[in-house]
Amino acid sequence: RHPWRKKAGRLYAPPGKLQLIYFIDDLNMPALDKYNTQSAIELIKQKQDYSHWYDRHKITLKEIGNTQYVCCMNPTAGSFFVNPRLQRHFWTCSVAFPEQSALLLIYSTFVKGHFERLPFKLPVQETATGVIKAALSLHLQVSQTFRKTAKHMHYEFNIRHLSNVFAGLLQAKPSEFTDAEKFALLWIHESERIYGDRLVSMSDLRKYRTLAGELNKKMFS
Repeated sequence: RHPWRKKAGRLYAPPGKLQLIYFIDDLNMPALDKYNTQSAIELIKQKQDYSHWYDRHKITLKEIGNTQYVCCMNPTAGSFFVNPRLQRHFWTCSVAFPEQSALLLIYSTFVKGHFERLPFKLPVQETATGVIKAALSLHLQVSQTFRKTAKHMHYEFNIRHLSNVFAGLLQAKPSEFTDAEKFALLWIHESERIYGDRLVSMSDLRKYRTLAGELNKKMFS
């Protein structure tokens, strides 16, 4: 309610001619009641259906203007059902996770651009392709091995975590990474910082280190 201003009568809206956009994450995560809906969902639907809410303190109606909703849903958890009476107000689209070939092209462009811009030695530059493939393979194995559960709700590894690994790799400087082995060790360090630090048990951490160790032997032995 803080961005709203009283316009006229019972109309409330953002200041001036501004448009207010609410971003709602995990729209499908609230637990459903026996009517297959949820109170927060019903509040959104009320505004979309009638363009107003009720002020419970003053027992008056407030009309809401110049506001929109942008929502996203979790594809791996939640109810997988959104009230159709709410969903009818939205334009719905689905974005799939990029294929390995697309990810390889994207991150190869970033890494090779970094190596071509700075005077890295040739052996280090040649290792970059192997590190990129190893990073993509490890991310895929981690996301398939460590699934989100009720006990481990934060076990969700997406493209943001993969990008954080490459963000660490792009901090490499030619003066500090003069041989290929050291750059491969940087990838191992950044991967454990991103993936290993999210694991809550020693057994999961050992399982992760086994995956990373086997991949390291396969790619760089």
